Amino acid sequence: MSIRFNMISFALIFAFPSASQGEVSEAEQVFSEPFSLLSALSYTDDVDLSQYWYSEKLDGIRARWDGQHLYTRSGKKIVAPDWFIAGFPTQVLEGELWAGRGGFHLVQSTVLDHKPSDLAWKNITFMVFDNLTDKQAYQFRYQELQALLQKIDLPQLQLVEHHAIKDKQQLESLLQEVDSGKGEGLMLRRFDSFYRAGRSSDLLKLKKNQDAEAVVVGYKLGKGRLLGQVGSLLVKFDDRIEFAIGSGLSDKLRQNPPPIGTTITFRYNGFTNNGVPKFARYIRERPSND
Repeated sequence: MSIRFNMISFALIFAFPSASQGEVSEAEQVFSEPFSLLSALSYTDDVDLSQYWYSEKLDGIRARWDGQHLYTRSGKKIVAPDWFIAGFPTQVLEGELWAGRGGFHLVQSTVLDHKPSDLAWKNITFMVFDNLTDKQAYQFRYQELQALLQKIDLPQLQLVEHHAIKDKQQLESLLQEVDSGKGEGLMLRRFDSFYRAGRSSDLLKLKKNQDAEAVVVGYKLGKGRLLGQVGSLLVKFDDRIEFAIGSGLSDKLRQNPPPIGTTITFRYNGFTNNGVPKFARYIRERPSND
């Protein structure tokens, strides 16, 4: 199969739904900008663990429930089957659409499909971790979520469990356990924090391997068995570092690589002296709707 290398970058313009005239949604009362959510920083060793709860980091698609519909973090409406959201509460919820460990690609193909498949959606669970109110500390928001979801009792609507952390030794043990089970990592949430949009140390992520994003800027042709296919993707990282990623590419991707301008996620282990990620491995293409 031949490959077209004259792909053109394109920009994505997102249309955000708005409340009807005169109405102010609960989400808009919390945020200065629609769909602006709390984002995690990376964990550092100087963190006071006594102020945090941990939960498993879920590898799915982050979503917001506004009381009527599900939306991606960019504001795109998710077309879920009626039966899936039947019985969902009127409260604004934040969570992750998840299909279990290693199920990201199933979530991606299911959740972003404009014609929902009942069979595929039966594998999806909306894992809730917040109720998007800035009026209470997280420990009280979490208690409300526990009571709410227990009362609703829907198999497709579940709470992301949070627990206290004893010390760094326990944290390392938990991370090793999750990693051994092919999990994504851990999230640490400050339990006395109020909700605020943007990146904050109130929410931290901890993983065995480091992930980052880069933009595809070109391709390097393969040799030998890969002759006539893409040998590696040429990418730009941090708006300045260009390097090639060949590891992790399937034969299908080598024949039909992500278009130039696409943002991809890659995994790496540290940096070279020149700032280039070491042992970079392709993970996936970032969903355009996410």
